[in-house]
Amino acid sequence: MFDCIHQLPLWSAKAGATVVFLIVLIITWSLPKRFILEGVSEPKRWMDLRIWATLLILMQLAIYAVF
Repeated sequence: MFDCIHQLPLWSAKAGATVVFLIVLIITWSLPKRFILEGVSEPKRWMDLRIWATLLILMQLAIYAVF
């Protein structure tokens, strides 16, 4: 099994990591807004954790694209 994995090209590992990050991004945005902002009396746009998660995932994808 390990021989098969080691024979795969490097781009397949990058593609796999990208797919995993995109799945996490889809799951993040599928959460309802009321769940994200639960307990906040006056929600503001910057308090939405989905935006912050998206920014972090995009930065991580940029790192994977470069290296």
